[in-house]
Formats: sequence, structure tokens, C-alpha cells
Amino acid sequence: MIKTFDNSPLFSIFFISLIARILAAFFFSDNTLVNEWSLLVNNLEVSGILGMNVVINEFEVVQKIAEEGNKVLPSIFMPPLYAFFIYVIKIFSFGILDFINVVIFLQIVINLLSIFLFYKIIEKFFNKKIVYLVTLTFSLFPLHIFATVQISSISLQLFLLIGFLYFILQCSLQSNYKNLFLFSLFSGLLILIRGEFFLFYFITLFYFFYLEKKSFKKIAVSLVITLLVVSPYLKRNYNYFNTVVLTKSFGYNLLKGNNPEFKVEGNPNFVEKYNLKSFKINADNNYEIKVDNFYKEEALNYIKKDPLRYIKYYFLKVFSFIIIDISSTYPNYFNFLHIFPKVLIGILSFIGACLSLKKDKFIRYLGIYYFTTIFLFSIFFILPRYSLILLPFQLILTMEFIRYFLPQKLFKK
Repeated sequence: MIKTFDNSPLFSIFFISLIARILAAFFFSDNTLVNEWSLLVNNLEVSGILGMNVVINEFEVVQKIAEEGNKVLPSIFMPPLYAFFIYVIKIFSFGILDFINVVIFLQIVINLLSIFLFYKIIEKFFNKKIVYLVTLTFSLFPLHIFATVQISSISLQLFLLIGFLYFILQCSLQSNYKNLFLFSLFSGLLILIRGEFFLFYFITLFYFFYLEKKSFKKIAVSLVITLLVVSPYLKRNYNYFNTVVLTKSFGYNLLKGNNPEFKVEGNPNFVEKYNLKSFKINADNNYEIKVDNFYKEEALNYIKKDPLRYIKYYFLKVFSFIIIDISSTYPNYFNFLHIFPKVLIGILSFIGACLSLKKDKFIRYLGIYYFTTIFLFSIFFILPRYSLILLPFQLILTMEFIRYFLPQKLFKK
């Protein structure tokens, strides 16, 4: 580790990265809990239950911060890891420190670790000059800096994702049980921060431990470790909802991204138009499950009535994820500092991903992961921050595109 940093270019990259994030924190940092995180963390503190909905009467609930004596319904809508991350920080701030500032500080530290792990991944494939350039690009990508100082799970998710990639690469190069354990640990934590990650976990197991190594023993060991990580939350959900499930938000997300008032980034206002009170849904522990099933049926009905329209919407979302959302309403989305690198890297990495499918092992896996992410997320909706989920893949795949067209001597290590 010390030898790694005994290197002026790498040290400079980390120094610049740190300064950029400190400046971003000064100008753009969140100073309070926002959106669902405010509800989940505060209601957990007040009631001991991780939930957003407070019961008003038998058929009515309201999403609000609970007060003493309110009945809070347990939530199954959001993956729990980031909420617990904030909650633990709030507890150990003891009311002395501004815990929001502590959260942002720790996210900056975690983000710098992400940059280091990304550096360790790409140094396996490219020479030092290219590694420094790509690491600096990853670090200073404007959306990457901005997201680090926001109350959002994306920074923690990005760290876990890069750690996951690093340890699966280590397993591919040196298949020992230490690397297998860490790969499985990161997999379990990723599932707890993004419920759909279990799909990518199984794809990874199949690709690396079945197709490449035919190691059923290591598949079994990894499954056990990952299950141990997620099992406390699965048990919590079984106790509350009498079903083995991590999250239940498929219907909401499907309707948010597939409705007559379509937006690539999703349209939560359309979903909120439904007067759930009029549907007489019992305000019990299964309230969120029943509401989500209702949303799912509504979304499927819209799609069935006009399938060609929603197929067109699907490919519009794919285009927006890869390149640009031409109708985005997010503030500063079309800022040149954001849109130019996004479009450039988007186009080059897409071609690089197509080329990667002709490669072998890790690079091909990155291409498979890239396409799976795009095609899966586009079923629902595409938020600007989702670009960060793809960024590590896009930068490596962009270099694969450049490697294909430039003299190979430029890439010799």
C-alpha cells in the first residue's frame, strides 16, 4: 500500500480528487436528510421500525416522520443498507457532531477508496500512463464529484461495486478463499443496497466459477457467505411479511417508468395521483406489498393496451442510459461539463462493449455486465445518477475501443 503511494502521479491524483470533493462539499453538499432517507432514519429512531408509512386509520396511511405513539408500518420498499449506514452514524455522533457532515465526510473517504480500488483494477490491463489518465478521468467526472456530497446511496453503492469487481478479478487471477470471501461479502452488501443486484451476482457466479473453473465447491461457499450477509434482513422481512423477499418495489418502479405521462427519468407525480385510500387497502404490515401489486397491475394494463408505444419508450430509455436523455428535467443536466464527457464516453464505451464480447475472461464479463445493466434498468426508468453505476465499466470499455484502433505499442505495459 505504501509502495503504491510512493508515486508522485498517483499521489497528485488523490490530492486533486480530495480538493475537488472538499470544494464540492462547501458549495453543493446536502445539509439535511432528504426524500425517503429522512423518513426511514427518523422513523427508525422514533419507533424502532424501519418504515415510511404512518397509520392514520384502518384504510389510510401517510408517508411522514412519525411522532411518539404513532404506528409505523415496516417498510419493504427500499433496500436497507444506506438507511442503516446513516442511522449508525447518527447514533455515534451523540448529538455533538452534525451527523450530516459526518455522513458526507465518510462518503468522501469511501469515494477515495473507490478511486484507489479502480486504479488497482485497471493497472492489470494498461500501462501506467493510461492507468493514471483513466483514474483521473474517473475521479474528476463531474457527476461523480457531485454525487459524493449528496445524501444518496450511490457513493456507497459505487464503492461496493468497485470492490466487488476488484475481488472477482482477484478470484480470476488467484482463486483462493480469502478473495472468495471478500467477493461474497461485497456481493451480499451490494444486494442490501440494490435489491436487483442478486441477478448480477448469479451471472457472475455462473460466468467465473462455472463456465471458467467448473468449481461447484466455490459456488456453494460463496452462496453460503452471501446468504449469511443478507439473512438477518431476510429474517426480518419474513417475520413482518410472512414471505422471503428482500424488497418489494417492482410495481411502483414499473408504473413510474411506464405510464401515459411518460418520462425517461420516471414520473412519480403520475403514481401519486392514485387515491389509495379509495381502494380500501388494509393498513397492516402487508400494506406496501398490496400497494406494489396494485401498481404492477396498473402498469401491465397500460403496456398491454399499447405495447408498441411502450417498446418505443423502452428503446428511448436505452438510448438515454447509453448516451443522453434529450428531455431531461434535472437541474444542470445539460451543463457542458456534465453532458460532453457523458456523451463522448457513452458512444465510445458502447462500441467498446460490443468489441469486448470477442475478448475473453474479465473484459468480456465487463461487456456482459454493461449490457445487462442497460437492458434491465431500462424496463423501469433512468435517473442521471445511474450513469455512475456504469462509469467504471464505460471507462475500461472506452479504452478497449481505443486499443482496437490505435497501435498496440501505445498500450504495452
